[in-house]
Amino acid sequence: MNIPSDLQNKAIILGVKIDDQPLDYFLRRTQEFMASSTPHKVFTPNPEICLKATKSEGYKNTLNSADLNLPDGFGLKLGAKVLGFELKNRVTGADFTKKLLDEYNSANLFVLLLDYSLTEPADLKKYFAIHYPNINLAVRTVKKASHAEPDLIEQINQHKTQILFICLGAPEQELWIDKNLHELSTTKIAFAVGGSFDFLTGKIKRAPKWFRNLGMEWLYRLYREPKRLIRIKHATADFLIECHKWAKRIENKFRTNVVGVIKNNKDQILIQKNIHLGDHWQFPQGGVDENEDPQTAVLREIEEELNICKSEMKIIKQFNAEHSYISPKHYQLLHGYKGQKQTAYLIKYSGSIESQKFAPTREVAAIEWIAKEKLLEKLHPVRREFVKKFINEI
Repeated sequence: MNIPSDLQNKAIILGVKIDDQPLDYFLRRTQEFMASSTPHKVFTPNPEICLKATKSEGYKNTLNSADLNLPDGFGLKLGAKVLGFELKNRVTGADFTKKLLDEYNSANLFVLLLDYSLTEPADLKKYFAIHYPNINLAVRTVKKASHAEPDLIEQINQHKTQILFICLGAPEQELWIDKNLHELSTTKIAFAVGGSFDFLTGKIKRAPKWFRNLGMEWLYRLYREPKRLIRIKHATADFLIECHKWAKRIENKFRTNVVGVIKNNKDQILIQKNIHLGDHWQFPQGGVDENEDPQTAVLREIEEELNICKSEMKIIKQFNAEHSYISPKHYQLLHGYKGQKQTAYLIKYSGSIESQKFAPTREVAAIEWIAKEKLLEKLHPVRREFVKKFINEI
């Protein structure tokens, strides 16, 4: 199987797709973003963020929806080695933020801070007045529990914001951008920067450059801020242990996967076009979460992939056949398993989802209702082997 376009030139660490590119590449891409008519998401996954993504499929999906994911953290290089490949680049959020400010030193910028951030609005205004006096800056602080105030989007738009810096910490900042990006009418880049401005304004002193080049900045921060011990433990020991677990699973464990064969009242079968793989038609499918039964999982996957209500679906039966396969390397890294062991279910659908009116989702580009007799002709060749085992039971 060819590498999907959204996985090319990516490093995949604990399921998070990271652009393994140098700083100049990200600057070139932001030039494209600034010239476009749509907003773009830029995130900075570090070891701690990748570790958090293993606890939440939704958060992992949000990270993987970014237009750019910077490789932020020397620990990512170590994690990549544990997983069996090399991560060549490292670009920190603070370094990239500084380059953005240098590049767009007369842009309209908006910075969203927590009300207890180390960097306060007065600190930012002073910093910009000294270093970037031509930037049109707006700053707002919000409480973590209520950072989606109704007037916030309006304020960002009225400012004619071009670059939006969200400093709410992970995962809140990435989830905020993912939820509100479509409402930002003038924003070209929405950048989740965490505590980058704490470094730029001098609230936190960075390690000497030679120390950073050795990948020991975490040790310097621990020395300066002993209270960060738990966070640093997550970003170092816990992260590398989790990478080791993923590497072992990829060697020998198959992920439990469920497939939904959906039949409507006309005895037609629904197939869907994978949004990542070109002309690749398949059934809805997905992994079974921890402590989730397969029947619940198959209905959940269909609901997530197709926006079909569970109330419109009824499981008729589980097919007797099972199917196992070894995944390509990029999918092993994306899911943390050697391959998949599949079970399929026949599902009666009473709703009225139509091919022509289907709105694409993160997983599905299009759908079709076809006769059972055309399944093997229409489905992608890699999907046919399993279908042949149960097609007579449909």
